[in-house]
Amino acid sequence: MVRKSIWNGRFQAHIVAAAWIGSAILVAACVVEREVDRDGGVHREGFAEPETANFHGTSLRAEGYPLEGCRLCHGDDYKGGPVGFSCTTSGCHTSGVEWCGTCHQGASPPEPSSGAHEAHPGACSDCHPIPKDAREPKHPSGVVDVILSGQALMGGAKAMWDATARRCANTYCHGATSPPWEPLPGSLECSACHAAPPLSHARFPVDPAPEGCASCHPIPPEMQHIDGKIDFIEPSCDTCHGKGEGGAPPPGLDGSTSPSAPGVGAHQSHLDETLANRIGRTVACVTCHDVPASALSPGHLDDGAPADVRFFQGSYDVEARSCVVGCHWDKNPGPVWTDMSGAEKACGACHGFPPVKTRKGTPHPASQPDQLSCISCHSFEIDTHVDGHVDFLP
Repeated sequence: MVRKSIWNGRFQAHIVAAAWIGSAILVAACVVEREVDRDGGVHREGFAEPETANFHGTSLRAEGYPLEGCRLCHGDDYKGGPVGFSCTTSGCHTSGVEWCGTCHQGASPPEPSSGAHEAHPGACSDCHPIPKDAREPKHPSGVVDVILSGQALMGGAKAMWDATARRCANTYCHGATSPPWEPLPGSLECSACHAAPPLSHARFPVDPAPEGCASCHPIPPEMQHIDGKIDFIEPSCDTCHGKGEGGAPPPGLDGSTSPSAPGVGAHQSHLDETLANRIGRTVACVTCHDVPASALSPGHLDDGAPADVRFFQGSYDVEARSCVVGCHWDKNPGPVWTDMSGAEKACGACHGFPPVKTRKGTPHPASQPDQLSCISCHSFEIDTHVDGHVDFLP
């Protein structure tokens, strides 16, 4: 079969090429100025002009890349052959005619600009079978073979490619989403690949994403993102629980800052030692809560229940938001956790004023309900008040 292609009429009769199927690959590397004879010679006029219909890259693509015709004259290595003219000099195909980048956007590794290639920094082999060389049978076949592997299969993902819809699905890279292959305007939001935060994540959002994410997940360099590893900084208490060394709300895990929210409540009254008009010393978190050895301890972040309230002796009523414990002694129900009106700070909010019974269970002596009567028998010091011991004056 005589083929009409990049060669002019004087040479067409010498070229017999196999009937290859036209490929859709763009010869994108041939777009810079070349130091070659533009007159054509044995080639058709315009063979070195990318913008013309006779450009050799366009012709080769349309005819299925019959490179055997090129080798017939320029040699098996394209460096001269019988005609003595090299295809790899004068700025042309300097890395080789059959180098991947000659057809696939001249770079090493190739960086095609079609579709969403530029947004995918992974290896070509993650999505395509890679031939040994350009002469492998059925390589430039006109069909882009997509076989997802590598990153797409991390985490046991069952990745697949829908050639009709031009979308991948069930990949590790994009999680439960299936974005289109065509490039979108601007950059993708985090939620294009996974929820923000993901459904499998810890139960409480702290701050809006992505700012909140960065407190635990540092933004990695591009090539380390989506690499099968979850990068994180092990959080300290105050990463999630309020601010400062004490790591106590506000804010609450849901972002609340008002004491009327149970996640905030009277935390500061119990933990802030700088608070004015304190009536007792601060208490440790472990006094009321199970404190894990680490923020990543099982049952801590991955438990769907509210905050664990545990007392050595006593109880907390979630509905009434009040506790009955030794600190608040003989009041049942005890002070309301979310009442910041000041009423819960009065002496009579924690124990009778005066109490009906002593801690030993014996009747308390009758006295007037005022502080002067109390301090006639009891000393009052912030550091020793509410410490489990009843202090008497000498």
